[in-house]
Amino acid sequence: MPSDQPINPPGQGPAPKSAEAVSAPTASTEAAPLTAPRRETFEYNERQLALLEKALSTDRLAPYYLQARGDRWVAIRLYEGNTKLSEALYGVLQGLGVLLRNSIHRTMTKDIGKEDWYEHVAFLASEREQIEIAKKAIADRPAPVTPGRVIAELNFGFWVRMHSGQYEKAFWVKHLHKNYAASMQPRALHDRLIQIKTLRNRIAHHETLIKRDVQKDYRDILQAIGWISPNVLAWVKSTNYF
Repeated sequence: MPSDQPINPPGQGPAPKSAEAVSAPTASTEAAPLTAPRRETFEYNERQLALLEKALSTDRLAPYYLQARGDRWVAIRLYEGNTKLSEALYGVLQGLGVLLRNSIHRTMTKDIGKEDWYEHVAFLASEREQIEIAKKAIADRPAPVTPGRVIAELNFGFWVRMHSGQYEKAFWVKHLHKNYAASMQPRALHDRLIQIKTLRNRIAHHETLIKRDVQKDYRDILQAIGWISPNVLAWVKSTNYF
């Protein structure tokens, strides 16, 4: 069992509260809040809306026009709302992505006995290629190719695939189960991570969330974070602006 006890695996009831769970920060915090520069005013008129339509493309705006029943002004405002939703969810996704890769890195480093554990395990050709691409990208900056940089360079999909059925015996049984509660089922976990990866890709490619249940997406991401670390879950819940 990991020291940071995960909560609510699929099909399970509430887990005991972790001693590591932290309360939300108070207004008396000493750190000065970050402030954004004052935004310029944008004039919404027919000419500006036509230029925006041209820049964004009618194909990209099509689902918003459908929702807005052809009203260009409403469609643009829906597009802006989609951007705000994407920004808010991306911050929560970031919490999961960094936590997932670092928890795997810690466990694998401890079990294999080497920080560059990824050089000493039986990855398939696709993952091995991703590692080599990551190392080349770091060297091309140029920067020293260190394990920490390689771990940070590998994308979310790489870490999700480590939880797939093809790696169950090599990674889950031997190593990764230690990051979660004993009741966690690897297939259910992988299915959830795939769902989150699909959402992450939609946001990364500026696609619409207009037909998604984003409240459920938000809850699913938070639950996945809690499966690994209640401490990080409490932090993300208190700092994101979804």
